[in-house]
Order: sequence, then structure tokens, then C-alpha cells
Amino acid sequence: MDRNPDTPWNPRVPTDISPVDFEKIVLDWLGSASAHKNQTITTEHLGVVTGEGGQYKIDVLVTFSALGGASFVVLVECKHQTRPIEREDVMVLESKLRDVNAQKAMIFSTSGFQSGAIEFASAKRIASITVVEGAWLFETKGFGIKPATPPPWVKFPKYRGISLLKTTTGISCHTLEATRLDAIEDWLN
Repeated sequence: MDRNPDTPWNPRVPTDISPVDFEKIVLDWLGSASAHKNQTITTEHLGVVTGEGGQYKIDVLVTFSALGGASFVVLVECKHQTRPIEREDVMVLESKLRDVNAQKAMIFSTSGFQSGAIEFASAKRIASITVVEGAWLFETKGFGIKPATPPPWVKFPKYRGISLLKTTTGISCHTLEATRLDAIEDWLN
């Protein structure tokens, strides 16, 4: 696990994934999470929403029904960049959420989040998720300064997510993958 020494919940190097594959993984995870809860969900890549401030293009626009048919709108931003997400990035998403009267927001990153961004996202109930290469979460005891590499018989999904939440004692991390999306499922409800 090659962690950033200043923010150990972040990878030292951003995830090596194309922007299109990154957004496709997010779409797949959101669709799978809703299927487990038997919800009706629609996802729109590069959806457009309108508020008092005008129109906004959202990376993934999600609408789903719950509670006997009530409709909910979720704004999802996918940040494919080399630096961890800053508080201001989350503030922009939160402003869009309020302007269009959406119910929820999520922000996915390939490079992680600064602590201020996680703190603000947690306070505003915005999900913050880092997408990492599957083997990044492999950890073992070993001797030396190089991170351990997984043995060849250990199989990981190509990509995983880490849901981050500010707690009173630090930052809580929850692993996500295609077969284990409970953090997204719980957050959507």
C-alpha cells in the first residue's frame, strides 16, 4: 500500500485509469447498489440540471425512487486529477446541490481528498469516495521500506473504492467494490 505520507488515507500516486473508465465504474457501482435495494434508478452520464444560477452539467445524474415512490436526485461529480480534492471542490458541488434542490451529492476522486474536504463533505452529508487500484488495499507485515506486493494467487477487483467519513477521532474508511457496495447502499437511503 503506497500511501501519501501527509494523508495516509490517500494513495501516493493517483489511480491509473482513463476518465471514461473512471466514470463507467462509478455508473456501474451506483446501478448495482440500487439493484440490491430493489430501487428504481436511472443514471445519466453528463446530465444537465437547472437551478436559479442556470444550467449545470453533472458527470453522473442519478434519480431514484424510495419510500413508496418519492423521487430523489443525486448529483455525482467524478474528479480525475493529480491532486487530492480540496474543500473548495466540495463546496462547489454543495452549492449546485442547493441551487437545483437535489437531495444528495457524491464526489468520487482518483487522487483522494484533503482532510478539510472530507470534513466539509461529512458535515454536509456529501459522500466522498476515492477510487483506487484493487491491490492498493493489500497490506501485510514485511521487512524493508518498499510496500509489499500481493502474492500471485491473491485476486483483487481491478478497482475499489474507499468511502471516507470524518469522525470525532479521525477518518473512517470503508472499502467498496462491485460485490460489496453496502456503504453506497446505506448512503442512498
